[in-house]
Amino acid sequence: MWAAIIFRIDHFPLTWVPMYSVFEPRETISVKVWDKDKDRKGFIVTYRDGSTGYVTSKDLNISKPHFRRLYYDLIPDSQTVETASSNQEQGNIETGAINRWLRELDQAEHRFAADRDWRMFWVFNKTLRREPSDPKFIIRIEADHQNRVYRKEELLRQDVRNVQVDTRRALIEWRDEWLPRWERGIL
Repeated sequence: MWAAIIFRIDHFPLTWVPMYSVFEPRETISVKVWDKDKDRKGFIVTYRDGSTGYVTSKDLNISKPHFRRLYYDLIPDSQTVETASSNQEQGNIETGAINRWLRELDQAEHRFAADRDWRMFWVFNKTLRREPSDPKFIIRIEADHQNRVYRKEELLRQDVRNVQVDTRRALIEWRDEWLPRWERGIL
């Protein structure tokens, strides 16, 4: 254990990356289409008053690489889902009395599951200083991207005329059942 602390083995990528990689042969190769315009505009959002707009990396005050990761993490990707466990079903462990007191949780209050959708709404609206009663409160977040799918045998013949475009879209909506959690924070 001391060797792991001294050499920081937990941050050494060769120790954990191979555990999550699985090679599955396929007949196609999928390539993400990089859309600079979508990257610049950001998430499409709908406000409580019915109007729509965009939330960019500048609005959230985060760097562009972190914003891209947030954007593409929202979009369901079948390759990611197959190899990594979903955080939606995970819950937090039971916390001790001091931790519960610091977070101002009641002893009888249940644990919250890790909920990516809730966290997205909480982060977006709190960062933009919007409350649930605000007409500009974000109630819907949308993201999409395209993949170009090539067949391997066509690529070997250098024939790229028959390309299939696969569009993936994510849409999450605000649920009023989250209102009691709003003041408590990102739990």
